Amino acid sequence: MSKADDKDELPDDVDEAQAADAEEAAELSSSLLDDDDEDAEQSDSINVIPTATTLDEPIPALREVRAQLVNVNESSDKEKGDEPETVVLLEDPEGLAPKAAALSPWAFKLATLFDGQRSAKDAVKEFEARYGQGVPAEQALSLQNELDKAMFLYSRRFERALKRHIRGYLDKEVRAAVHAGTSYATDPEAARETVRGFFSSPDGPGSLDDLAEGEIGKTHEVLAAMLPHIELTQGGATYAHGYYELLKKSQAEVFFILGVAHQALSDGLYYVSTKDFATSLGVLKTNKPIARRLQTAASVEGPVAELAHRTEHSVEFQALLLQVMAEKAKRDVEIVPVLCGSLEQYILQKVDPLQAPEFVVFTERLRKELDNCKKKWCVLCSVDMSHVGPEFNHSTMIDEKLLLPVERGDRRLLKKLEELDLEGFYNEIFRTENSRHVDAVLAMMTMLKATEGLLKKGKLLHYDQLLKNGSHSAVSFASMAFTK
Repeated sequence: MSKADDKDELPDDVDEAQAADAEEAAELSSSLLDDDDEDAEQSDSINVIPTATTLDEPIPALREVRAQLVNVNESSDKEKGDEPETVVLLEDPEGLAPKAAALSPWAFKLATLFDGQRSAKDAVKEFEARYGQGVPAEQALSLQNELDKAMFLYSRRFERALKRHIRGYLDKEVRAAVHAGTSYATDPEAARETVRGFFSSPDGPGSLDDLAEGEIGKTHEVLAAMLPHIELTQGGATYAHGYYELLKKSQAEVFFILGVAHQALSDGLYYVSTKDFATSLGVLKTNKPIARRLQTAASVEGPVAELAHRTEHSVEFQALLLQVMAEKAKRDVEIVPVLCGSLEQYILQKVDPLQAPEFVVFTERLRKELDNCKKKWCVLCSVDMSHVGPEFNHSTMIDEKLLLPVERGDRRLLKKLEELDLEGFYNEIFRTENSRHVDAVLAMMTMLKATEGLLKKGKLLHYDQLLKNGSHSAVSFASMAFTK
């Protein structure tokens, strides 16, 4: 939906189904947060129905899962003409299913027809209409039962398990290290060495071992920073450039982390957690009094805000890097975890978010916390830049040549940030209707507004792009420092 004369912008093919999915997810979350009876027959959740026991009853809908094709017998004897068997591996991005499930491609296609309304008879009838292949209705019912046991349907079994999980999560003081073992090592020393390796990598700022003790925290001029939240191993050098600058020019003990709410169950702007955050290196404390006041100032209820952090990575990654930095600086630090929502509704409705009550109230409260903080502070924006290509609902296939116009668009935004031009930054997003799906928008606007008059300039430290050849998509990211 970018303007026709913006030659170097990519088109924004907005998937209208996303809005409906978000609305349904919010309704489901609301029902699950109620302290209602745990009895399966008493629940009135909109998206959750009992499993079918006859061929005429509706089958619960397939949950939003991560599906990928994999070869399960790649060691087949090719000389005998054996072909590797391909299956669809289903994984639960929310981590509620105990393990992955493997389906044949045809079984997966049948499962995608489970929408909470079709019966077994309806599903196989639609399957035959689409694919020209007959399937016994009893097979659809059997597939339902297997998927229900594996926790991949919006069934009563799933609802009860989710309620228990949510209540258990909300009761805990510490958010677990969800991404340890996948995005970084569970072994503390291995995780520490991986992070330290980012600094000494070819694109890194320099080894931490070469940073003299007298250079660490020499000044306190960096009051804010932009950092990536892309997978650590893919953006390690860019992370390192930001943290290297913080090591040298920040004495902060409290870090306000403004991440991105990728999996929020509401359309609120801010989601504040009061939990401490665990990583492989231990537990990083949250400044709870500040977090509670900010949670009150946000327009999102506490339980919903906490749940937005449950599997989110944009705070956890910074927590790990902060722990390594704190070890090097020999300084105790704490965090205030905040996730920022989407401004899409404001862009589509052509409404100025700078005047929105939710934005004004929260940024004013954040500024008050900064002004009254008895410890030295720094605001970290844990964000990425452009998300382009089919993986992000663009029709354009991204290649090396198309990375250049993406970079030009990014650098226009980065220039506005260097100039601390809040309105100019948002106007650039608004002008292109955020056609490149930049997710840095609200976090950067919040930081600029809350620190208004405290900063003098921003400085780009490192910029990079990740081209995903498999999906013909790309993500860009950067690190910046903002000084007083």
